[in-house]
This record gives sequence, C-alpha cells and structure tokens, in this order.
Amino acid sequence: MQTPWSKFSLPGQDPAYARGYSSEFRASLRGIFGPLVEPVKDWPPGDHAWLMAEVPAEGSLSAFFRPLEKRIIPSGSLWVVFPKKPFAEELSFPFAWSDVQRAGLSAGLVDNKIAAFSARLTSIRFVIPLARRKVREP
Repeated sequence: MQTPWSKFSLPGQDPAYARGYSSEFRASLRGIFGPLVEPVKDWPPGDHAWLMAEVPAEGSLSAFFRPLEKRIIPSGSLWVVFPKKPFAEELSFPFAWSDVQRAGLSAGLVDNKIAAFSARLTSIRFVIPLARRKVREP
C-alpha cells in the first residue's frame, strides 16, 4: 500500500518545507505529510531540495514564481498548490491551470508531474531543467 505522500517524492533526509495560508491547504498538508514536511511562514535561508507553496489568489504569478525558482537546489522540486478548475470560482481563485503552468515555465522551470492535493486542490511539480542544472551547481 502506498503512503499518502509517496506521489510527492520527498527528498529523503533533506528537510522539506511548505508555505500556504488557506485552512484547506494547512489541513491537507498535515493529513498527507504529518511531521515529514515543516509548515513555515517564511522560507528558511538557503537553497532547498523540496518546497511546496500555495499559489495566492492575489498578485502576480511571475512575482510568486521568481523568488521560488532561486530557492531550490539544482535537483530540487517545487510543488505549487492551487484550486482545481471546478472549485476555482468558489475559492475565488482567478487563474487557470494553464496560467500557473505558463508562469512556472516563464520563471525558467519545467513542469513534470501533477498530483491531487485534496478534493478541491491540485498540485504541479516544477524543477530546474537538466540543461541549466550544471550551471547552478556550487
């Protein structure tokens, strides 16, 4: 039997952090990951192997992605969570799935996995493209 978190490819021994503000995001985070992912209000300093962020309903998607791309290690994962299409209006979320994907791509990332986060929320994993990883190695 698979664990609820297996589809999210946690980074093994490296810490994993998540930031989000809706009660649904926080409850789902606890239910899926328990103590395996640390909820944070502010990202810890440095680069990280695994981050999860709830996409805000207000503001610019490019402003959301720009600093996150710089916070993951070259082989790291950035999961972004937002409402599924049938719930976007109910949750006052103005962006379509394609808007979120396009903003991640514009930030220099590639999307390579989609996973349900809850009954009403979905998630996309973004990573740094292979061609750029060597350039960013320390």
